[in-house]
Amino acid sequence: MEKNKKKLFTTGELASLCNIHRKTLLFYDRLGLIKPEFIDNNGYRYYARRQFFSLEIILALRKLDISLPEIGEYLNNKSTSNYKNLLAKHANILDQLLLNLQKMRSELNDRINFLENTESLPVESVHLTAEAEEYLFLSNPVPQNADLKIRTKISAQHLSTLADYVTFNNHVSGYILDKTAFIAGKRPHTKYFYQSFSQPFDSPYFFLKSAGSYATIYFEGIYCSYGKPHVTMLYQYLQDNNLQAVSDLYMTSIRNHWVTNDNGSYLNKLSVKVKKITVEF
Repeated sequence: MEKNKKKLFTTGELASLCNIHRKTLLFYDRLGLIKPEFIDNNGYRYYARRQFFSLEIILALRKLDISLPEIGEYLNNKSTSNYKNLLAKHANILDQLLLNLQKMRSELNDRINFLENTESLPVESVHLTAEAEEYLFLSNPVPQNADLKIRTKISAQHLSTLADYVTFNNHVSGYILDKTAFIAGKRPHTKYFYQSFSQPFDSPYFFLKSAGSYATIYFEGIYCSYGKPHVTMLYQYLQDNNLQAVSDLYMTSIRNHWVTNDNGSYLNKLSVKVKKITVEF
């Protein structure tokens, strides 16, 4: 074998031929993906042309993000059928990845459009709006007297669950506030946290916010500090205009910690579905 060294490649030579670091070649060697043609008495490794072919396959399949164990399995079981099956499996993976990327791109577009539409919203005045149905991804129920730590835990669990369903959270979040307290002229407590979506997906956490006429007010600041007077304004608007609340209240965070560190400049939407009170004579 010594006299045939001139026909073989050293570790450095083979690595250079394939434009990789020699440590990468040695790593593949340790994994059993490539074995040198022989190792001389000094421990130097020598590779033949067939190891170059194996390395060509490894590097090409790695570009498809095929795992090293899968590559090793294929190198030990080469055939047209196995090669076709290997490529088909990863074609399906790429198809799913493409769908996920397209979905993420759509979610980003929705968020960009949403942010553009928040630049000129009317603030500090109640008005009626006709709203389309909306899908809300709900948290677990929030206990009425939950402190900040408990609320944060519920919110964190909610976001963790949401991550199982969507690639990119659209950050349109909010609270569902109790209608009963509102009708009684009291500050309503939080019943659920939610994220808003225009389309549903398969999840038991979805709630359909129905279409209809909503009394709405936009205000700046965080709800816990600035919400009470605006709830009062909304309540008074219903009283003055002979309207009845027919849903819980929805407090939607439009501009929040994602775009500002100043919670005084948060922008919120407070709304409740209403109907005209009919007076019978």
